Parts: sequence; structure tokens; C-alpha cells
Amino acid sequence: MQPWQEWSRRLKEVLGLDSGPVAVTYTDVPATNGRAKRVMACAAFHLARKGMTFNLTAERSVCPGGTRHLGLAEDTSWESFQATKRFLVHGEKFRSCYAAYFRSGVMNPARPPYYLAEYVVVGPAEEAEQKPDLFLIFCEPAQASRLVVLATFESGLPLKVQVSGSTCGSAVTYPLATGRINVSFIDPSSRHLVKGFKPGELIFSVPYFYMPSIIDAIDRSTAGTAAPGMTFGELLSGVKGR
Repeated sequence: MQPWQEWSRRLKEVLGLDSGPVAVTYTDVPATNGRAKRVMACAAFHLARKGMTFNLTAERSVCPGGTRHLGLAEDTSWESFQATKRFLVHGEKFRSCYAAYFRSGVMNPARPPYYLAEYVVVGPAEEAEQKPDLFLIFCEPAQASRLVVLATFESGLPLKVQVSGSTCGSAVTYPLATGRINVSFIDPSSRHLVKGFKPGELIFSVPYFYMPSIIDAIDRSTAGTAAPGMTFGELLSGVKGR
């Protein structure tokens, strides 16, 4: 068993997740069990929880936004820019005006990984053949709060997250480009188009190199399986006794 497969099994067990983490891997070698199917990126994230693996390419990515955010193709044409801004302002109505659309793009610190690899493999991490670049953990806020503690247990460094933007942008582009853990609330369009996302869940995205520290913290932190060294009552009584 590969280490990332064991890590995924462990997190699912300890946190009580409904499904194991989803692996996202940029590679020039497709997964042998990957589907050559046209699908939206956010739909692939959801279906991967159910055991499906996808070999996403520019041709197989249905959503233009997802194609760009995953870096599978770069469309800088004037026609594409016009269509996207009109859709976000007048279609989805996610931005109030063209200026707001412009700011949301130019101020985003994450640049899509254009042409990084031929395939973006999305599938269950417990079955991933290749080392993942990212782990997408579908969880509830209470489980996410435990992950925050586990992720910062060793270093104590606060997380810097970017929660605005599309599902694929916040779940994949930002953590891949910055190397930071991020949280996606799963945008309204994804929730509308992909039936199955639960109202109370989000995506906690973890770059590969964070995972050993998170797993190591499980047995050492009460956010994992460690028992408290003292109770809150003992803390209060100590404070009052000063």
C-alpha cells in the first residue's frame, strides 16, 4: 500500500468522513483505471468520492471555467473574455458589474497551472496509482476545524485561505499554485449543477507535503485521537487560584 492510500484511510476513520479524500494528480501518464469521459471538474470531484477515477484533459473537460482553472487550456481570446464576463455578471449574477469581475480576477494570487501536464487525474486517494499533488477532503465544519488544528499542530503557523471564487479555483488552483491549504465552500453553480453536494459540507484542500505532518499529529493532538492532559475545569481552577 502506498503511503497516501494509508493516510486517506486513516483520515476517513479518525474524522468519521462519509468518504475518503479525493486525489488530484497532474501527470503525463493517465491512470489505468481512469475514465475517458467528458465531465465538469466539480462533477469529477463529487463522483470520485463514489469510487470513480477520471483522466481529465482539455477535450474531456466540459466546463470552460474548469478547463482554465485546472490549467488544461488557456483561452485568452477577446471572445472568450467577453463571454465569461457577460455570464458572470448577467448570467450567474455572481458579480455586480464588469469592474467587479475584473477585480476578482486580477487580484487573485493563484495563476492556473497552464500546460503543467497532459492529464489531471481525479479519483479516490485510497486507490490512486500515482502520488497526488492535492487531497480534497469533503467534510463538515466540525471535521474541518479538527483538520485546521492537525495541520497547524507542529508549526503553529496560521492558515491563509482564499474562499472566494469557483469551486475548482478554490479547491485546486489556489492550493496548487500557492502550496497552501485552502477551503472551498463549493460555489452555488456547482451545487446547482451537480446533484449530491450536501448543504453542510465543504472541501478542505491539502497539498501533498502537508499530509505527513497532519497524520503524525493525529496521535498527539486531541483534534485527532490523543486524550486531554488536563480538563477545562482544571484550567479555570488554576487561574482562579492565582
